[in-house]
Amino acid sequence: MQAQLTDFERLILTAVVEGFNAREGLKDRMRALNEWEIARRSGFMELSYVEFMEHPSRQDLMQALSTLQRQGLIGVWERGTKYDSYMPTAAGNRLVEPPATPSASPNGSTEPIGHAASPELETDAVLARLDEIIRLLRSIDARLEGR
Repeated sequence: MQAQLTDFERLILTAVVEGFNAREGLKDRMRALNEWEIARRSGFMELSYVEFMEHPSRQDLMQALSTLQRQGLIGVWERGTKYDSYMPTAAGNRLVEPPATPSASPNGSTEPIGHAASPELETDAVLARLDEIIRLLRSIDARLEGR
């Protein structure tokens, strides 16, 4: 049973999964994201590669990555001299990918809603995702203001 993820851990997991999946077609070693790439992709920092190495926010990222690794949601691809590289596990991919929502058909069977979903349902899903992103960004901003 996996523990509940914080907003920040969910943001980091999403960055790892989406970043890794965006590099589909490359060898896994090229698809794995290092700590700096994960921080940039998640949007919680805009420091240079070298600046991030000594920045206090790196500790927050390392703690989140460690938690995600302990829960089996990500794995270390390679230990580096400056930054380690990570990739999602199957469990991490499943957690980030939204589950197919069943829809009752007139004959009573359920079918997953896919590309045939109505524009209103797709719009609602996009708006819900944007609301979640805004909530996560506000949470991160509040954490960073306390520093």
